[in-house]
Amino acid sequence: MNDIVARFLGRQRPEQSAGSDVLATLIVAATEDAAFRKRLVFILRLPQSQREPLIKTAVDEMRLRAEPADVQAAFLALSTEGGAQTALRLLKGL
Repeated sequence: MNDIVARFLGRQRPEQSAGSDVLATLIVAATEDAAFRKRLVFILRLPQSQREPLIKTAVDEMRLRAEPADVQAAFLALSTEGGAQTALRLLKGL
């Protein structure tokens, strides 16, 4: 999943990107890659008690790989119930 996001961000990364911009980029990446979309929707549909630690572990790994803070923030937003539901609504709308 991170390879797809990194490849996508490498193509269209703004100089100063807020977490919400990267979240929007994740949604766009999910519309362009069916396998990424399937994994993202699976994660978003998990109960928060399972989704939150999974995402936090992924973000910890991102931090260790020195991935951009905005990418980490976008993934952290998906760990919350509100963030996950918003992302699911956006994915269904596309």
